[in-house]
Amino acid sequence: MTDSGVLLIDKPVGITSFDVIRQLRKITRIRRMGHTGTLDPFASGLLIICIGKATRLSAKIINQNKQYSAVMQLGIKTDTGDSTGNKVSEKDFAEVKVNQIKKLVPEILKISEQIPHRYSALKVNGKKAYELARNNQDPELQPRQISILNFRFAKIELPRITYVATVSKGTYIRVLSETIGEMLNNYGSTVELRRTAIGKIKVEKAEKLASLNPENWRDKLFPLINIFSEFPQIEISEKEREDFRQGRKLGVDFPDVKDLLITCDNSVLGFGEVEEKILRPRTVIV
Repeated sequence: MTDSGVLLIDKPVGITSFDVIRQLRKITRIRRMGHTGTLDPFASGLLIICIGKATRLSAKIINQNKQYSAVMQLGIKTDTGDSTGNKVSEKDFAEVKVNQIKKLVPEILKISEQIPHRYSALKVNGKKAYELARNNQDPELQPRQISILNFRFAKIELPRITYVATVSKGTYIRVLSETIGEMLNNYGSTVELRRTAIGKIKVEKAEKLASLNPENWRDKLFPLINIFSEFPQIEISEKEREDFRQGRKLGVDFPDVKDLLITCDNSVLGFGEVEEKILRPRTVIV
């Protein structure tokens, strides 16, 4: 039996990402685990949970693009940027037209910088920004480089606008909704949010927390090789497997690459780096 791997969880609305970890620790009786990207309590959708030695691969997953389905409401500004916050301002949206909204897509796709929300978990001088905001302090947050890789409006029934966006790591959908509101000379607040994909992994493949128990959770582990399908990959032999496990260099016929997925018998061993036909182990999970 393995005590290492990845679980795909469809987080329900109303609990934190760490609540998911807490419940899974009780089910698996394993403490070493972590998620690969926080979802706020009001949001639902895909959480990829790394268990045991697979936690060493968390950074590779965190850096993958994410897809969200969001519902924003025009005309309302809240202190948190979403439906959980206090309303701080309102604005009439009668002048906003559907065609005007649809024409925003090219402009939205050009967004390359974003200032994280003051109600975020980013740390400022050792404290989380939202903790400072709750104490009526204004945390100084620096702009971050982001990418909006794909964007479409799925439904427009004013004052609500539903959109689907594929974004780079570190993009705040709450801030994106506010930005769309500003583009319309109005306010925008996120009222529903669902993460529908991380990389190529869709939420449809995820498990409901209620369906897992101590007897079946290992059967629900998702193949690591599918998680990292976007990375270049090399299959090594059983003999080379032991060398890789021990951190020894291997000679390989492969071009130079920084992040190479290493497999043996279709199982993930970790990641390595190739330079001048020499493979150096970088992250080992066996």
